[in-house]
Amino acid sequence: MTQDPDCPPSTRTSDRTRPDHTRGPDHTRGTAPPGPHALAVVALLVCCLVTACGGSGRSDPATTDPEPLPSPTSATQEISEKNLGYTWPLTVDHGTAECRGDNEAVFTAPDGTTYALNDRARDAGYLSIEPLRAAGDDGDPISLGSLLTKTLKLCKAAG
Repeated sequence: MTQDPDCPPSTRTSDRTRPDHTRGPDHTRGTAPPGPHALAVVALLVCCLVTACGGSGRSDPATTDPEPLPSPTSATQEISEKNLGYTWPLTVDHGTAECRGDNEAVFTAPDGTTYALNDRARDAGYLSIEPLRAAGDDGDPISLGSLLTKTLKLCKAAG
């Protein structure tokens, strides 16, 4: 059976029997690389997903003008609500952030109890940080993102 030469390659009998990954470049006909609008939509979705992982923060934090942390020089650093402002995710106002073992991010509260900030630390047996999580204005727990990011930088400093 002879195929019409004007027929798109993806509908030819010989192409229909081959898996998509073995077809030539014609199988992408009609598609273009994502434009700026598509990239903006993706960025918006990522932003929504990130904020969905935690609450929105506090609208009235004790610190409205956070003090930057010094650059890390070791695997341990004192950190407080004064450093993160409205993104401070805990009910205690300060403690020690630390990178231990294999990128195990932990937080030690003022009472000396050490809590896991990431899965590696949880898997290593550290307590869940959930009892110390503060609620944002929307009632959801405030994201650990800013505290975790600062703590993981300690892993790089120690490495």
